[in-house]
Order: sequence, then C-alpha cells, then structure tokens
Amino acid sequence: MYTEKDFQEISAQLKKRITVLVIPALLLLAAVIVAFVFRSQVLTTILSLLLGIYSLFSFSMFIYPVLAYKRHLHYVLHGRVRKLTGAFKEMDETIALRDGVRFYPMLINVGKMENAEDDRLFYYDANLPRPDWQVGDMITITSHDKAVGAWEKA
Repeated sequence: MYTEKDFQEISAQLKKRITVLVIPALLLLAAVIVAFVFRSQVLTTILSLLLGIYSLFSFSMFIYPVLAYKRHLHYVLHGRVRKLTGAFKEMDETIALRDGVRFYPMLINVGKMENAEDDRLFYYDANLPRPDWQVGDMITITSHDKAVGAWEKA
C-alpha cells in the first residue's frame, strides 16, 4: 500500500507548506516588533492577536493534517507492525478521524464469522482506493496499532 517514496513525498509537502506559511508569520512578527519599538500599545495588541490567530489557523488547517499523515506513514513503514490473517467481514462507508488521519473502519474475523468475539477492528486509509474484498475473503493484514499498512490475499 505504501512505499518509501510516499513517505518522501509527504515529507516534502510538509516542508513546502511550512515554508510558505512561515513567511507571512515572520512579516507579522516584524510588524509586531516595530509597533512595540514605537510604543504603540493598540497596534502591538492588534498585530499580536492577528499573528496568534494566523498561526493557530495555519497550523490546524494546513500543517497538522499533513503532519498527522506523515506520522501515520512513519509508523506503518518504520514502526512496530504485526500481521493478522482472517476473513474480511465488513468495511464501513463512513469515514472516521483517528489521530488526525481519515480512515474507513473495517472488521476482520479470526474465528467463526457468526461469533462477534472473534471480530478485530482495523482502520483502512480513506485516501487510498477501497479494495474489492468480498465478505469471507481471507486476507493477511500488516498493521501498526489498528491502522492497516499492507494487505495481501491469504
């Protein structure tokens, strides 16, 4: 599912976004310093508030989602992973947000299909095309925590 190239691309995208968003923040910071030097309390306050709002908005909307996805790729590619073989049971249509990454929840059954105690919950990346698994297909999942990093037909 993922390759080292994917990790390098998301790292480059994160670096590019940080660079583009830091430039206006530095300009606002320079304006705050100038207003502070000239002892303009109202202008210093307004510019400081603008800098804070800009920083929070930029981080939460443009930096954090890419950072979370990079962290997910790092864990799946370089972290501790485990393998589990079981029968595919279902994949939810709704997207769940987990650790800042969008996933489709899915169930893999490791015992009898009618026994709910044998179901295992995993999360499949919503940025990737959904696989064409049928109920009962035997698959081997490689995962970090509950995030699917790779799969193959068993």
